[in-house]
Amino acid sequence: MAMESIMLITILFMSLLYLAIGYGINKDNAKYLIAGYNTMGPERQEKFDIEGYLNFFKPFFKKLSLFPPITYGICYLVFAGDIIINIWSFLQIAPFIFFIFRSRGYE
Repeated sequence: MAMESIMLITILFMSLLYLAIGYGINKDNAKYLIAGYNTMGPERQEKFDIEGYLNFFKPFFKKLSLFPPITYGICYLVFAGDIIINIWSFLQIAPFIFFIFRSRGYE
């Protein structure tokens, strides 16, 4: 398999996974699937604004599904060779840094 094929499969997998998270997580299954919330005690879960958090969480992951192909396309146009994969890989961390800082407001 050529490197380009592997990258395309990786990008497609990541995008579909993010989309599945964005559509799949809801108030009923959040107590099992959202890290941090699933380890809170029942009384702390009651105090936590899960609906407000999901109003941030779900659209974030739906939009995030577009990030891998867009960033790969930009990297492909701007860079050449193996550097594309390295820069693209590091770029995938950026949205999660934003996610962590934004999520802290819901504590």
